[in-house]
Amino acid sequence: MVFVNNYLPEPEITEDELYGPEPYDFNFILPVPVLSTDKLRLVPFIPRVHAAAYLEAARGHETMYQYLPGALEYPSDFLRYLERSRRNNTTLIFAAIDLTRPDPKHPEWEGSLAGIFGLIRTEKARLVAEIGPAIVLPAFQRTHVKWAASLLNAASNKVATRMGFKLEGVSRWSCLLPKVEGYPRLGNEARLDDAGNGLLGADHNEWALCWDDWEGGGRELVQRVFARVA
Repeated sequence: MVFVNNYLPEPEITEDELYGPEPYDFNFILPVPVLSTDKLRLVPFIPRVHAAAYLEAARGHETMYQYLPGALEYPSDFLRYLERSRRNNTTLIFAAIDLTRPDPKHPEWEGSLAGIFGLIRTEKARLVAEIGPAIVLPAFQRTHVKWAASLLNAASNKVATRMGFKLEGVSRWSCLLPKVEGYPRLGNEARLDDAGNGLLGADHNEWALCWDDWEGGGRELVQRVFARVA
């Protein structure tokens, strides 16, 4: 029997590729939507449009990434994360625009950039997508949803409950947390001599909101959370 394995690893993202192609290609397996309420609008994140404002607002608050499996602390790491996400056709990252706070620097947004919100592991055949990441910039926290599923992030798990998500179970050792100089991560010590030796592992709560949950009151719970204003 003759067979081959022609796998090639993804090439490294160069400095010239940090902002993605132009025109920007979302490369997503579903139609790219714009989602909106009267207070919040989710539009697809375009680095050349949104990254500078996001990075300026996040500067000095890098500890908010401590539960996340990706390295986002430094601008080049954040941009590489966005480009890796774009190249994965099951992932789409949104810019969250707070429509209650105009930004004089960007009147075309009709609001201010409040954070990012993502869909990952989207499967068209199974009609399923996973939420992540959900990052609210410090100036906007307590006005919108902040999302993370780490067992150690009690506040974010509380938000999932308030929004009507149901706990499906715990995914143990679901990912490795990167080492980022100057920014410690919170996780579990891994076993010696494993492939991820020296890195921390993370356990995650698996939350789900299915169509019957949505129609059975979930819509109202989500709208109530999104309608909160500090």
